[in-house]
Amino acid sequence: MSTVKITSVVEKDREGDFLLKWEVSPDQEGDIDIYSSLTDSSLTSFTPLASKKITDQVLRVSPTGSGLREYFILRTSGVYSGVVANRIIEMNNIKNFRDIGGYFTTDNRQIKWGEIYRSANLSDATLYDQERIRRLNIKTVIDFRSERTAKKYPLLLHPSIRKIALPLSPMDAEKLDEQTKDAHFDRSDAIRYVQESYVDIVENHKEQFGEMFDVLTNDSNYPVLLTESLGKDGVGLASYFILYALGVPHSTLEEDYMLSNIEIDPAKAKIDARNLPEPMQEAVTAMLSVNRAYLNYVIDYINQKYGSMDNYLEKELRVTSGKKNLLCKYLLYQF
Repeated sequence: MSTVKITSVVEKDREGDFLLKWEVSPDQEGDIDIYSSLTDSSLTSFTPLASKKITDQVLRVSPTGSGLREYFILRTSGVYSGVVANRIIEMNNIKNFRDIGGYFTTDNRQIKWGEIYRSANLSDATLYDQERIRRLNIKTVIDFRSERTAKKYPLLLHPSIRKIALPLSPMDAEKLDEQTKDAHFDRSDAIRYVQESYVDIVENHKEQFGEMFDVLTNDSNYPVLLTESLGKDGVGLASYFILYALGVPHSTLEEDYMLSNIEIDPAKAKIDARNLPEPMQEAVTAMLSVNRAYLNYVIDYINQKYGSMDNYLEKELRVTSGKKNLLCKYLLYQF
């Protein structure tokens, strides 16, 4: 069995080109063959694109299709990478829009790209954003925003897209605004507040998460977009539960959760903290960010109260072994 491993990512640069980056371990000389496709439906759709030196580590690729997605596979020493695509989908006015596909499970199966996306607020979507969502063929949007926020800021989407409201109580702008009225509220308070809010979400919104899994075990609903005001708390937990149910290891789940810090700029949030005292600014930043301490706190809570994450999913969210099998059928590559 080969010990060679190819790790690769795809990013979009400012010119709209794809930047394909790779590392091969252990370090070695030689060439790496790159294949591309506009679809990931089968391996036969991939055709040779280029052959580069392993040590080059990067290839710029001009889009040949819509410019939204392209898929790549790399090969060296008889070993193939998984399917690689850009995780971040650039939008005009929608933050934190990304694909949760591409990750590998503990038994080395790979999650399909383009089946489940996650994002922050859709209510400010421009026509350009709406067209991009349409071109991603998204059929179902699960809206985790509170009823109050959803009523105040309706979603701007093509009428053909099904909207499902599963309101949670995440860190939306109105909650943040309430906290800043306490002059003594600091970063430590903010961290504790978010941690307890996560516990509140997993304890008091089991029905919503259970309904989400009902949606995901019906293949006619795909592709699906999970959304909320910031796309980091309720959506972060929902993504964790989905990926965990598929067998993705915790280290990778933590990585996906932490990506929100790259995609959310606290300075551009609806709440303006610039004129607040420094401790309050730090508190607002803590609430507008993700932190391993938030995620691990609620995971520890679930493990202590319910015995394990598997118990919580099965007994509280109704994620049976049958549902897990359906998720694997719909969301894992079969090649």
